Amino acid sequence: MRGVGRHVFQHGELPLVVLALVARGPVHGYELMGELGRLLGPDYEPSPGSVYPALAALVSEGLVSSEGDGPRKRTYRTTAKGRTVLAKKRSALRAFEVRTGVRLGTEDVHSAIERFAARIALIAEHVDPGELDAELDRVATALERRRPSRKPTERSRRG
Repeated sequence: MRGVGRHVFQHGELPLVVLALVARGPVHGYELMGELGRLLGPDYEPSPGSVYPALAALVSEGLVSSEGDGPRKRTYRTTAKGRTVLAKKRSALRAFEVRTGVRLGTEDVHSAIERFAARIALIAEHVDPGELDAELDRVATALERRRPSRKPTERSRRG
């Protein structure tokens, strides 16, 4: 499911992916390059000539802050504005994740549902809405059955 050759990123995706990775926590540029290589290799080999300009653009837009001396010693952090942009661009990130098979952020139910929606959008013209609805009902029922039953707490037993 990986991208073909060195064309992993579509227009504007590299800065968005870098922003998502910085949002995981403070990081140095070389650590970011290593993480990009780990996530996207062997199809993509990050280079300072692409990652550092993306970081510089994010800093100049106020989406990321940086501290330290020199590019290799700088620590990058997401700003409040950067977190807002990430929230607005969630669907683009999920589409990237679906296309590449990479997971960029914290895993939660909403992220899984968004990735599912992005996958279905790719084949929407071949999907029967009734069949999809029935399948989703089956999945929801199966998940509900796995949910642990709520045991009464001490407080609720006292009345």
